[in-house]
Amino acid sequence: MQRALYRAERPEVFEDIIGQKHIVKILQNQIRTGTVSQAYLFSGTHGTGKTSTARILAKAVNCTGTADEPPCGRCDNCEAIREGRFVDVIELDAASNNGVEDLRAIIEMVKYPPTIGKYKVYIIDEVHMLTQQAENAFLKTLEEPPEHAIFILATTDPQKVRQTIRSRCMQLNFRRVTEDELIAGMDRICSKRGISATKDALSTIASRADGSVRDALSILEQCIASGDRELTRPSVLEYTGAAGEDFFLALTGAVIAHDAGKALIYIDEIVKRGKDTRQILKDWLRHMRDLMIVKYVGKAERIIGASTENIERLKAQAEGVDAVFIEKAIRLISEYINMGRYSERPRILLETAAVRLAAPKSAIAAERPAVRERPADTRLVKETAGRTPAPEPEPADDVPADEALAGMIASAPREQAGDPDGMWDLIVREMAAADRSFMGLIGRNSAAEGFDTGELTVTVSPGKLSFAEDMKADINRVAKELFGADIYVSLKGGEIKKSAAHETNNGISEDETSRIINEDISVSEVMEDVEDLFGIKPVMED
Repeated sequence: MQRALYRAERPEVFEDIIGQKHIVKILQNQIRTGTVSQAYLFSGTHGTGKTSTARILAKAVNCTGTADEPPCGRCDNCEAIREGRFVDVIELDAASNNGVEDLRAIIEMVKYPPTIGKYKVYIIDEVHMLTQQAENAFLKTLEEPPEHAIFILATTDPQKVRQTIRSRCMQLNFRRVTEDELIAGMDRICSKRGISATKDALSTIASRADGSVRDALSILEQCIASGDRELTRPSVLEYTGAAGEDFFLALTGAVIAHDAGKALIYIDEIVKRGKDTRQILKDWLRHMRDLMIVKYVGKAERIIGASTENIERLKAQAEGVDAVFIEKAIRLISEYINMGRYSERPRILLETAAVRLAAPKSAIAAERPAVRERPADTRLVKETAGRTPAPEPEPADDVPADEALAGMIASAPREQAGDPDGMWDLIVREMAAADRSFMGLIGRNSAAEGFDTGELTVTVSPGKLSFAEDMKADINRVAKELFGADIYVSLKGGEIKKSAAHETNNGISEDETSRIINEDISVSEVMEDVEDLFGIKPVMED
């Protein structure tokens, strides 16, 4: 059976490692000076060479060859490690072997000296998957291993590795490999295998790999498997199921011209050709980024890696849009990409994104759906008694979007006028009116951080952030209904820090508590307040 390309082309010496020169320099210097560390933590995204580098380091410390810079890759020890039969190199996949018993076996083995080589090297992959009990059992051995043992831990999520383990290791961070480095590596492999590949074809593969060597080689292998002796950009797009640059130029052109119907037709045609709509959303986001680059960078080909012809076409399209449109498009498409991860109908999301971007500015500024009727709130009736409501502004078509937004905010009630706490409180109340669980899940576990240029930043407790992200589209819709403009609610996880005016006492603000205590309010009104705040109906005992 033929080995996968990423395995067949796995680097065997330090010089073959792609894109991690900073790590290679550190390791080679340690080997040269005899100061190899007792434990390493290799961290970085998948496919950047963590396990390959660990194996090369294991070769280097056990190499018996005469190379100036070990490993030589040719001695018996190097050959045995490459073939996986070197008894002094032990690999453990913590994703499936993460219990105390698995680590206890290593703890017992480490006491004995190496059988063949100079060092026993333990490579533990996905170390963040270890259970807490296994980590505790491993700590003492990791802190004071015998002189003949080296531990190499690898992880894609270093934040999940306990600080007590990280502090006992030399942590080396593997970077995403640049597109130029990926192109050079793939070109070398193609030349060795007698395959001709254009730079545009390799650039397309590199852009889709997103900094992962393994992903790049997997895509390259898929294209090579077609039997073509020459790889071009159109063939790569065909084999990988991606839409070409022509499609994104046409789709974006229809959006810029406010022709939603034509945009939907383009989407229908590309979907009928079997293209993946989730991937189309991702590639469309990249197209918008390319428009931004060519609009502001003189020699954009140095950054986006497109052909001269496509660069000129992008420049022509970028002349017809402004920075506000590009920023809105990037933000909107990013939001729909996140929604598409959980959607069973990603095509609808793609079509909705196109229709929203195709809407004229005047329609966006003037559009204000009626807010759903809600039962009368006795507190609001008391607080607003005798107050003349402020007239609602009607922005003209020729008023810039930013100025229209500023006018709406300035003429809003006090609790809305640029006050992040007041704005978020209104959004939470509106959301809770439709879904009582919103107050308990998100409302009481969140706080507004700030409001700037149409963006309301809200911090949500880490344990509730996923629930908030799932409801983000509804939150932004309600914000628009309440304030009559495209208010974007940005969610982030973190510790909740409420302002003094909104400090809570068992979920009720001090202002609310004081009002309930000092005002002459009936028991039924207090029960209504509690139900509105918490989303639950209190039970009174006799």
